[in-house]
Amino acid sequence: MLAVTDHLDRDPDLGRIGSELEPRPGRGRPDARADRPGGRRPSALGAAFVLAGLAMIPWVFYLSVTLPASARDAHWSLAWVGLDGCEAVALFATGWFLLRRDNRCVLIAVGSAVLLLVDAWFDVTSAATGPDLATAIVMAVFAEIPIALVCAVLAARVLRTPFPRG
Repeated sequence: MLAVTDHLDRDPDLGRIGSELEPRPGRGRPDARADRPGGRRPSALGAAFVLAGLAMIPWVFYLSVTLPASARDAHWSLAWVGLDGCEAVALFATGWFLLRRDNRCVLIAVGSAVLLLVDAWFDVTSAATGPDLATAIVMAVFAEIPIALVCAVLAARVLRTPFPRG
């Protein structure tokens, strides 16, 4: 297994990241259990996530054949207001951390992108035909998806070249 610094030496873009990726004691070795809850290795947690993702596949197929074609929800407005409220908080926090030149903006920007893409998906797939669907598509194409892409690009750029500490 290559150490993180070996990879940084070969990749000039990653080499600019600096000390954030420097190996800590116990990191990069298969037997490392450095300061983790329960002493689990990252590989065990990674395997658990892979298995969880694979377990979702039959569940998705099951839902695709058992869910009703339509449903009535007593809390429909609350669901949409909650989602849009979460987007507002996430976008505000992304801007706040970015204005402070705080590298944690990466985490919030990724969360913002995910929320916006989920909103676009559900807006389009849950809209009735006609003007509702047209509005959902316009909002997805010209607002939600582009802003999500800006958030993703921001996160990638800050990961590549973090703000200086200080």
